[in-house]
Amino acid sequence: MGLFEQLGLDPYKLAIQSFNFLVLLYLLNRLAYKPVLRMFDERASRIKADLDDAKRMRDEGERDRQTYRDQLNRARDEARAVLDEAANVASRIREQAMFDAEATALAIIARARQDIARERDAALKELRGEVATIAIMAATRVVKRSLNTEDARRLIDEALAETELATKAD
Repeated sequence: MGLFEQLGLDPYKLAIQSFNFLVLLYLLNRLAYKPVLRMFDERASRIKADLDDAKRMRDEGERDRQTYRDQLNRARDEARAVLDEAANVASRIREQAMFDAEATALAIIARARQDIARERDAALKELRGEVATIAIMAATRVVKRSLNTEDARRLIDEALAETELATKAD
């Protein structure tokens, strides 16, 4: 015991203090260290779970963003297709309208030509009648006698036939 006395230590007090220290370590371990370590482990587990959730959500967000991009591209393609189809339909409608307008114009021209021919024939017929009447009156005055109707008509028809041949030759 000489060493303890030289150092000024009481072995009995040292044993009690060592025992108290060991009890303190046991109590600290039981009451403080284990709960603190458990709390740190739980916190580390929560942080790891949160990081895993964040990674999963980021991946899910990336998939969703890619899905939206694909949907947007499909929508753009569909819009382009609709616009192209609308342009094609408009072109076909325009071509059909042009065709219909041309057909209508040709029909109007044909009717106008028929109307003109009919009016010309009617005018020529009326003119022949008037020319015949004037010719009969003139011939009657010149000859001072009246031709019978059949002779007058025959003379007029001959004159008109000659006139028609002359106009057709022109």
